[in-house]
Amino acid sequence: MTYQQAGRVAVLKRVAGWVIFIPALLSTLVSLLNFIYQHSKQTEGINAVMLDFMHVMIDMIRFNTGFLNVFWFNSPVPQMGSGFSSANVMFVVIYILIFVGLALQASGARMSRQVRHIREGLEDQLILEHAKGTEGRSRTQLEEKLTLPHHTIFLQFFPLYILPLIIAIVAYFIIKLVGF
Repeated sequence: MTYQQAGRVAVLKRVAGWVIFIPALLSTLVSLLNFIYQHSKQTEGINAVMLDFMHVMIDMIRFNTGFLNVFWFNSPVPQMGSGFSSANVMFVVIYILIFVGLALQASGARMSRQVRHIREGLEDQLILEHAKGTEGRSRTQLEEKLTLPHHTIFLQFFPLYILPLIIAIVAYFIIKLVGF
């Protein structure tokens, strides 16, 4: 792949990463808010006050984010203790899409940095070639020798492999701490 093609692919990867990341993040957050709203029980003491406060806050968020009604009505709410139900599977898939979008964006950013570095190096080399005079190579000759490797999102270890596990473990402990 030439460096011009790599530049276009880098832009496409970054845009696709954001297009995947933002809806997946919104859907996951709405799913978690719906989960908290549905699974809060009427209890006594300070827990009742906290749960009532969470109900009011979630209602306020839902009321003030009418533009997110698509997510409020269609995001899957995970079911505790129901195993591999369709809602749980869809929730996990959407959760994973958050990190796929992040990995795509990171891969595109890396390719973009490499293309920028290659473009600057090509301009420097072109100046040196012009200084050689008639035996110097032209821009097209220099560009023909350039090839860039294909970048895959699977090389983005932290956003694709480590970060989802860290967030899932933290969320598990928070859910256990809250008492769900």
